[in-house]
Order: sequence, then structure tokens, then C-alpha cells
Amino acid sequence: MPYAPELKSVVARYAKSLAVPNGLQQLHVRKKHRPEAKHMALGPAIVLTSVSAFEGFLEEFIAVVGAKRGLSFAQIAKLANTNSPSLRDFEKNLVSQLGNWSPNTWRSQFALTVFSPPQLGQSNWWAEVDISWEQALDQADGWLQVRHSLAHGLTRGYLSEHWPTPMRQGLHASSVLRPQKDNKYSLTLHGAITCARIFRHSSEALVTQTAIALGEKPPSWRAVPAFPLAGAEQE
Repeated sequence: MPYAPELKSVVARYAKSLAVPNGLQQLHVRKKHRPEAKHMALGPAIVLTSVSAFEGFLEEFIAVVGAKRGLSFAQIAKLANTNSPSLRDFEKNLVSQLGNWSPNTWRSQFALTVFSPPQLGQSNWWAEVDISWEQALDQADGWLQVRHSLAHGLTRGYLSEHWPTPMRQGLHASSVLRPQKDNKYSLTLHGAITCARIFRHSSEALVTQTAIALGEKPPSWRAVPAFPLAGAEQE
């Protein structure tokens, strides 16, 4: 049976990889007026690095859970061989390995506070809203579309742009972006923070339930950057 590292070791590496997007968001000059272009580029950089960190974490965590279940190296390699995995894929993979969560009430109790983009023609104020687990899954799908457009040079991620259709079935990138005139959308620091929060905090929820299902103590997430909403000035 493959050696199974501790769950906390995987979380520790996730914290290390999130240090990059966490440092990027701290570099942003948070003024109420429009920031310079060099600062606006931090938003897409945060999305790219935070989603990349999530994907690396997902692959390793799935492999560790497989090892704890006594799977062979070949089975673990097959499970960990993912292509643009989503938060939804993460949950499905864990459920397929561990069975349905018990107790199953955690999904209905899950709530995460994120920024909600202002609607066109309304106040520029970014409201703080609580989203459910299903909403987190949906928004994570939208952010994967954003990451795809950025990574493949389809958009730059700052100012107002037209965003392409999804690379596969799912929500359009525009579903998580700020609407602008002429069917354009923009990605700002607020959106980038929301993206990082969704993947980071949803992962914590899944790890906690995995540990419980395995009969282990859930690892601490205190050292993992949390991307707080406080401090992000309104643009």
C-alpha cells in the first residue's frame, strides 16, 4: 500500500502556494479612484495564481486520500490525472472515494461572504453577500472560465472587454464579472479576491469533511491565507 502523508502536510503546501496571490493582493494600491494599469494587472494575476494553487492542491489531496484508502499507485495516478478540475469535480471525486458525507448537513450550513459586482447603471458599491455551497460551486465554474480566457490570451483581464463563450458546458465567465457597457465585462481586485476566497474556503470545507469521513482530526487552516474582504477599498 502506498505511503499516505498526513492531510495537514497537503494543507501546508497549499498555504505555501497561496502566498503568491496573497502577496499580489497586498501590493494593490487600494484607492477609490481608478488605479494605474500596472495595478489593475494584479487582479488577473491573482486569479491565475490562486486557481493554479487550487489545482495543484486538489491533485495532491486526491492522491493522499486515495493512499489512505489503500489504492494502488496506478489507481492513485489515474485519480490525480485531472484536466482543469473544478471545485465540483473535487467534491465528486471525494464522494466517489469516501461515500456520501455523514452527517450530510454541512452543505446546507455552508456560507461564504464574497463581493457581489455592481450592476450596470447602479451604484459602484460592491456589496458583500453570503453564498451557499451550490452558489460557490457555480461561481467556481465561472472563475475557471475566467482563468481559461486569461491563460490562453483571449482577454487581458483589466479594463472592459468582451469575454468568450465557455470552453465546455458551464457558466459564462461574465457570470462572475462586473458588467459594463456594450456587453463588456471587467475583472477588478474585488472579483479577484472573491475568486481566491471561493477556492480557498470551499477547499477547507471539503478537507474538513474528508478528515471526518476518514476518522481523523481536521487539519488547521490558520496558516492558509484567507483573503479577507476588509481593506478592499471601493472602486
